[in-house]
Order: sequence, then structure tokens, then C-alpha cells
Amino acid sequence: MGRADETLAFLQDELEAIYGVEAPRVHAFVMGEAAARAAGRAPRAPEELLVVEEQDGVALGLYLADEVMRAAAAADPHDPRPRLTARGALGRLACAAEGVSHFVYLATRAAEGRPVSLLELEVQAEVDKFALLVLHLWRRGLRRMSPALRRRLFERVAYHAHLGGEELHRYREANRLGGGYARWLEGRYVEEADVEGLLRELRRSYRLGGGEKLGYLGTRTLQ
Repeated sequence: MGRADETLAFLQDELEAIYGVEAPRVHAFVMGEAAARAAGRAPRAPEELLVVEEQDGVALGLYLADEVMRAAAAADPHDPRPRLTARGALGRLACAAEGVSHFVYLATRAAEGRPVSLLELEVQAEVDKFALLVLHLWRRGLRRMSPALRRRLFERVAYHAHLGGEELHRYREANRLGGGYARWLEGRYVEEADVEGLLRELRRSYRLGGGEKLGYLGTRTLQ
């Protein structure tokens, strides 16, 4: 397993530990541009979950651009320094975290026979990247950096130029719900140093599905 795969495995292990779920190992499904094109896809973003419906379920692939894989290879998530939130690497590593989140969420929902909307998938990835990275800081005694992390993840954002109106609305709505929920989590649990409360809340919201999840996060966003 290469360094990039080790970082992806770490992100998956963290998500599975937070939520008490288990999915196939993501590194076996990661593909580059050539493999994605061979599968009939032309990725336009640095991270895309490729889903092909089959008679007995769905086949998944996770496209990660070369620059995302290089950032994952350069990051050591076990370093006592907060390598995953380093200024020059945060954007690409957040992209990797979103990709792993997409994969784990869809794989576990498919195994349970539960439908997933595109908005639900994106919102969960927004929540997951914040959860992964704020816990990364917390373990290093840097819980106080949560507000700066949240602003970097949710306020300093740019959207890909290729997005159409419907897609752009979906990503903006996911950012709004995820960012608002992150702000609520921060005030309720991070500032109070209540890691067990944070984990319970994350697990509770993770198990909600569809409109129930979106409605729940919406109420937290307004508080």
C-alpha cells in the first residue's frame, strides 16, 4: 500500500470508527483519469464518485485527481503536527476526505438497501470533512483552531466553472447545511470540550436519511 492509499485508509478508518459502520476498503476502488475514461467517464472535478447501476446492485469507483493523490501521499496523518490541515494542502486533503465520505456513505447505504439523494450525499461529505479534521486538531491539543478551520472549509469556497444551475444549487445548499451544522457542533461540543457528546451527535445525524437528515441539519443551521 502506497503513502496515498495509507492516508485514504486512515480517513476511512476514522469515519468507520466515528459512525460504527464498515465498508469495503476504498483504496481498491480508487482510479485515475485513464481508468475513469476507460470506464466511460470523463471526470471534470478533482474528486468524483462513479456509480454504475447493475442488475444486482451498484458498482462504485472513486476518481481522485493526481494532485489530490499527491497531497494524500505527502500527508502523514499520524504525525504529531496537524499535517492534514496544513495551509497548502487543506483543500486537496478535504477533497480526499469528501471522496472517502462519498464512498463509505453510499456503500453502507446500498448494503442496507437505503436510497441516497445527491444532496444527502454532498451534505454528509461536508459534515464528514469537518468532523475528521476538527478531531485531527483536537487530538493535538489544537481544539481552539476549530473556528479558523470551519471558515476555511465553508466560507472560503469556490465552485467549479463547469457546474450547471442545478448542480451549483446542490453544492451551495450542501455548503450551507454542512457549514451551519459545523458551527452548531462547534458551539455545542467543541467549545465545551465534549468529545463524547460530539461523537454521539454525529452518529445520530448520520443514521438519519433523506429528507429527515436534511430537515434535521436545517434546524441546527438556524440555531
